[in-house]
Amino acid sequence: MNFPRSRFGPILVLMLAACSSGTEPSARVSATSAPTSAALNAGAGVVIQAMGAGTVDLSGGTGGVADAKFQFVAQRQADGTVLGHFRQSRVRGAFTVDFAGVVTCVTTDPAFPGRARIAGVVTENNSTDPAFLTENHEVGDDVWFRVQDGSVGGGAVDASTTYGFKPTLVNTSAEYCALPFDGLPWWNPGSIFPLTNGTIRVNP
Repeated sequence: MNFPRSRFGPILVLMLAACSSGTEPSARVSATSAPTSAALNAGAGVVIQAMGAGTVDLSGGTGGVADAKFQFVAQRQADGTVLGHFRQSRVRGAFTVDFAGVVTCVTTDPAFPGRARIAGVVTENNSTDPAFLTENHEVGDDVWFRVQDGSVGGGAVDASTTYGFKPTLVNTSAEYCALPFDGLPWWNPGSIFPLTNGTIRVNP
């Protein structure tokens, strides 16, 4: 469902609180880079807003260690200002893949309601997986993902991808947010996974 704009500000504040007090290790985003509760609550002139928290099933329906815990808030205002943050943590074999970041762009397409692209900059890499400890995964590097709000646009379930980094499709967050919302390889249904719990909402 789409939240009325007048109600979305308080919900964003609750999401922000949940992101900092959940049972999963919280992302230690610095106060200088993360949006404040007051900034997110203002909501003046918001043109795009997306938020979510829960568990993504990466296992093909079998559940278990392949699940990814996530949380994000993303908002773009009419003047172009972008606010938000995100975090995702998952197990890959014997290793952990764990990133946090701040949002620098969020885009949607009216032709594909419920779909959103979100991208930003890494503020924390707590991973132990060597594949995610390269020069493309350092603090300050670009990172991106896409989500689907299953309550609109005919989608069956809420869904999210894992995080992408250069040179996957593109090299920068700005380039990623400018990609189309349909067709291969730009919107690959095989790399976006349903939630086992939680929710994702995209408005508009």
